[in-house]
Amino acid sequence: MKTLPIYHIEQIEDEIKIQYLFASIGEKTIIKAIEYSPVTTLGARTVYNLGFGDYDEANGTIIDDINSNNGDIYIVFNTVLSTVPVFFETNPDAVIIVSGSDSHEDFINNCLPDCRKKCVDKCKNYQRRIKAYRYYVDKNFDELCKEFIFFGRNKTKENTFVQYIPNQDYNDILVYKKK
Repeated sequence: MKTLPIYHIEQIEDEIKIQYLFASIGEKTIIKAIEYSPVTTLGARTVYNLGFGDYDEANGTIIDDINSNNGDIYIVFNTVLSTVPVFFETNPDAVIIVSGSDSHEDFINNCLPDCRKKCVDKCKNYQRRIKAYRYYVDKNFDELCKEFIFFGRNKTKENTFVQYIPNQDYNDILVYKKK
């Protein structure tokens, strides 16, 4: 794949999670964080959640339910994706799960009172984040499959992970590094 513009990342590791920090430089400078934190195991493999958002320096946590709209979305998204191979370099047997913080039912109830899109029948912000990841995987599927294996889960159907098929709706994506 072609090299895309990304921000410089700084890695922070503790005993449990791995964070990558970078400065989003757009209308203002915002510190962002990408976090891989263990959530469960599948067999002998640890599954890490890929989290992303604005960095709360006071607590060392991520605010993942905010839209900064800083004017640099493509560079930010490319930066997030650039950490996946870096993560797998040091954790080759890990599994990554990608979900959106806007993919749970509570999101719709919390979004509607302050909705700027004037949604009536269907929340337009619901699952927007996972759709962005799916779009990227779908668009680059053949190239990505050279290094990674993907599974998808649709919580409204069988609620189990199945082999990822491009252009299908999934609420979650599992990513394995090929050996």
